Amino acid sequence: MSVLAAVDLGANSIRLKVARLERGRLRVLHEDREVLRLGEEVFRHGRLSPDAMARTVKVLRRFQKTARRLEAAAVSVAATSPLREADNAQELVAWAEAATGWRIEILSGMEEGRLIHLGVHTHHRLRAERLLLVDLGGGSCELTLSRRHQIQRLFSLPLGAVRLTGEFLAHDPPRKAELTRLHEAIRGELSPAAAAIRRARVQLAIATSGTAAALAGAAARGEGQRVSRAAVHRLAAALAQESARTRALRAGIGPRRAEIVVAGAA
Repeated sequence: MSVLAAVDLGANSIRLKVARLERGRLRVLHEDREVLRLGEEVFRHGRLSPDAMARTVKVLRRFQKTARRLEAAAVSVAATSPLREADNAQELVAWAEAATGWRIEILSGMEEGRLIHLGVHTHHRLRAERLLLVDLGGGSCELTLSRRHQIQRLFSLPLGAVRLTGEFLAHDPPRKAELTRLHEAIRGELSPAAAAIRRARVQLAIATSGTAAALAGAAARGEGQRVSRAAVHRLAAALAQESARTRALRAGIGPRRAEIVVAGAA
């Protein structure tokens, strides 16, 4: 039975998951996560600093020790929006490979959406034929329209929680004018996708990522549970009125997620 490991290097955090393949299913053996916020630098300056790269390599070395201890036969390391956009992304790729032997694969937004779609349909038996998949990360948001397990349309938009927080929300709690500009920007980016979503007559929306799990927890539902659109609207409005310290006390959110969850909820 093979042990496999995957590393996800995103705009907000870097994650490790190690699992054993048993009878065609993956049984998770270990999970690890560290918030690095690589997106903050990239979205502001277009580059990764030497310090940010050093912190990333340090975490990758820690992950490597875990993967070796658990005897992982294969390791996949994938990066998303921060490395897609950083002018010096290849410097980090080379540094990481020299330090660990792991080669970072930089995913396009379309490939990121395709893999999310594959993961959802691999691990969940879904009766609804017409689906909308929403993956809201730190730097981008992938929206995938699916029918009978086949992708119909896929949008990758610059609407990540870290990106939007840095661009629009300078105060805690956010000021009304900041929220107005945030919502206007989101509506503008969503406009082409919104028309396609309306035409698709979606039966079920599935949200993935840390932001989605945090919102489900704050809405008094566990991960994987159904949360109504109305409940998310109410929660987004309430979070925007609270300080980060107060938001952090809500179930499922915590201090680091509290800093970016207002933009994520929006």
